[in-house]
Amino acid sequence: MNELYPEQFAAAQKANLEAFYGLASLAVEGLQKLTALNMQAARSALADSQKLLTAADPQAFFTQQSGPNGALAARAQSYQRALYEIASSMNSGLMTIAGEQYEAHNRRVQTLFETLSSQAPAGSEAAAAALKQLMETSSALRDSVNKSVRQAVSMAEGGFEAVLSRTAKTSDVTTG
Repeated sequence: MNELYPEQFAAAQKANLEAFYGLASLAVEGLQKLTALNMQAARSALADSQKLLTAADPQAFFTQQSGPNGALAARAQSYQRALYEIASSMNSGLMTIAGEQYEAHNRRVQTLFETLSSQAPAGSEAAAAALKQLMETSSALRDSVNKSVRQAVSMAEGGFEAVLSRTAKTSDVTTG
């Protein structure tokens, strides 16, 4: 039995390193996307600054930017949408990794529980049954919370999309 502990420890360490590298990769990917988005926004702002400096009439420049085909409002909405998509993909990736880690931890606890139950002294069946019921209840609670969080995120996404479309319509009406 003692020979299994180093193997289990090595397997757990490997799983933890894989999870860490998954999180690090996700963070770097999100940072790359965010940097690219901000560079694009900076280029756009620089181009607007050049147009403003070369414009004969600054008032005409601002009227053009906020007009019915106003680039400023469209770019702001585009930036918000892209930022939201980056955050949403990061959240999805984090939830996936967290779920995988939870499942792996749950399997390890169940294996440990089964090992301890098989080696438990006679008469401890009631305690083992209570622990098993506790584990099943905690797993059901986790599933319920996870489902509720997914529903809340879905509702928030719908609200965000509605706000963006309403903002686009409002900016078209006020500038048109």
